[in-house]
Amino acid sequence: MGSDVSQLPMIARWLEDEARDLRRRAGILRTPSESPFASLSKFGLPTPTATEADAGKKLDAGLRAILATHKNGTPQEQAAAVKEYFASLSPTQQAVVAAADPSFVGNLEGVPPKVRFAANRISIQKEFDEENSYFQGLATNDPAYKRTKARIETLRSFLNPRLKKTSDGNGRIVDVEATRQFLIFDAHFGSTGDPKASPFPDGRVAEVVGDLEKAEHVAFRVPGILNRLDNFNDFSKGGYNLIQDAKRVEQPDTAVVSWLGYDTPEVGDSVDPTKAILGGYQLNAFRQGISVNLRQDAKTSLFAHSYGTLVTSKALQSGLTNIDNVTFMGSPGLGPNIHSVADFHMPNTNFFAMRAVGDPVSYTQGHGDDPADFPDIKRLGTDGATGHSDYYKVGTGSLANMQQILFGDTKKLTFTNTTLDQEKVGAAEVRELVMFLHERVDPEVVNKMGADLDPIVQGILNGRSSLKDVILPIHSVLNKYNMLDRVKPDELFGEVQKLAGNLAYKQTYKAAKDRGAPDFVAKIAANTAATSSRGLLTVVTWPVVKVLEFDRLRNNTRQLVDGLRSDGRKMLGDGQEMTSEVAQDGRRIVSDGTQMGGTLFKDGGNIALGIGDTFVHPGHVIDNTAGALKSMDHAKSQFLSKGGDAVAAFNRATNTVVDKSGSIIHTGRDMGSKALHKGTDVIDSALNFVGF
Repeated sequence: MGSDVSQLPMIARWLEDEARDLRRRAGILRTPSESPFASLSKFGLPTPTATEADAGKKLDAGLRAILATHKNGTPQEQAAAVKEYFASLSPTQQAVVAAADPSFVGNLEGVPPKVRFAANRISIQKEFDEENSYFQGLATNDPAYKRTKARIETLRSFLNPRLKKTSDGNGRIVDVEATRQFLIFDAHFGSTGDPKASPFPDGRVAEVVGDLEKAEHVAFRVPGILNRLDNFNDFSKGGYNLIQDAKRVEQPDTAVVSWLGYDTPEVGDSVDPTKAILGGYQLNAFRQGISVNLRQDAKTSLFAHSYGTLVTSKALQSGLTNIDNVTFMGSPGLGPNIHSVADFHMPNTNFFAMRAVGDPVSYTQGHGDDPADFPDIKRLGTDGATGHSDYYKVGTGSLANMQQILFGDTKKLTFTNTTLDQEKVGAAEVRELVMFLHERVDPEVVNKMGADLDPIVQGILNGRSSLKDVILPIHSVLNKYNMLDRVKPDELFGEVQKLAGNLAYKQTYKAAKDRGAPDFVAKIAANTAATSSRGLLTVVTWPVVKVLEFDRLRNNTRQLVDGLRSDGRKMLGDGQEMTSEVAQDGRRIVSDGTQMGGTLFKDGGNIALGIGDTFVHPGHVIDNTAGALKSMDHAKSQFLSKGGDAVAAFNRATNTVVDKSGSIIHTGRDMGSKALHKGTDVIDSALNFVGF
């Protein structure tokens, strides 16, 4: 009993710690309701009085005047001017400006970080209140319910504290609450990837972990596709992991910025580099602007993932040079013009790359060469990370290497030089297949097709559609872009059979060698396996090829008939329109000619009568001469008027004939060209279908 009683104080302390931790975690789930003044106080800014608050408009106008003066300056010059303006303000005045226009101040480079944090906290509270009110009116079966709920919970988490590990001074690691710090917040930025699933744009956010102004080491993280405000916490978690040491304690001399400052693509438009180009300019502007708030001797590292590597590549090409280290991970390629580190022309920057085992994005090379294969890059190990999304996972070699880069301890870096075959069975064949498709489909077509496919993919991702529901819509999109003509079924499956044979050869050869077989035996077995694989795949895929070839024949025949019908209708319409307009102008010419003839006859008769009357009555010569002149003027006027109308009608008729005849000829020539091209496709698809 004495032994048990002696443990009671220890148990009591444990229960006390657990209770404290539960209270903290419960606090994180509370619904926030915070005044702007409370948001200011979270970051040590004073609460303005009513009189001081009235000065907000004047101070805000002064800030905008500074920006107007430097509107043609670089992002760094503009940020420096803003920083200088805020340095001239008292803490109370800074608080007044933040409260007066929080959305403007919170996203403005050069504003002191704590002022931006406070301003964005005010904006987050306002956005939470508005979106939560909207959410309360949604039915649970509404398509927007799920995504909107996730967005509300994310905004709630922004306002509630997070838990971080720190030392209590007695050697114990404890969890403490930390107010979250947002350097950027704009809930209405960017596109709305799926309006049915969410009525709100994707938004942009950047969170800071650590003391940005005092940190010796600063990291910027750039994400890839499908990242947005409602799932930002999944992205920001990687920043928390990055800044921690082996004991999960955040390093005091380090800061990490998780930057979601560009409009990330959805699945469909991820094949299009447009958003990466714009995002690159935005990343460059952000990095240049934030430099005025960093230590001059701060070491900076940029960690880019997936499509974010393409964004980073575009930023580096647009002038982003003040970065000490750049790490690409899970990259689909850095653009068609980047084949090595040397192409960036940045000799003072260290470049690293990672490709985890089984990362399909790196294998596809959808946007260019995989940086992990660059001859002049340092390729880092990723032990423990698999697939596309494990790079920041705790305990992996990829996270450990990033931490060494960030903390400046590069002596502990681990490297690898594994090949595709060593990393994943079939990875090399996947890359070859993608290259085969790239050669046959223009990038412009890929981009347009991706945009058309994206709504279909969004329906699957957000649970509105099943795979069975999307087969016909996908089939329709593929037919729209004539994919069976661009990538013929027999050629596609021929490539698949070839790659399958290559894969079978590699695997069989390796298995035979692993069992101690001589090299010639291993090669015989491998060749036999490759031949068998190709033969078996030919038998299995033959019905599929025939179905697709019949589909291609049907599509081409329909397109040929539809094209002939459409162009024929246009030619007929142009001919009818030409006939109608020429007839109308002809009637006008006849009418004007008739009227002009009648006028000339009448006026000529009047002149003749006047001349005759003058011979009979010479005293009437003056009156008859005046009448004759009047008749001549009237005849001249009518001749010019009706003659001009007739000439105009004739010109219109001529132009109509020329224009419509040209259109008919052009349509006919175009119809002939398309008929010849599509007719060739019909013949080719028919021959393929019957086996020639």
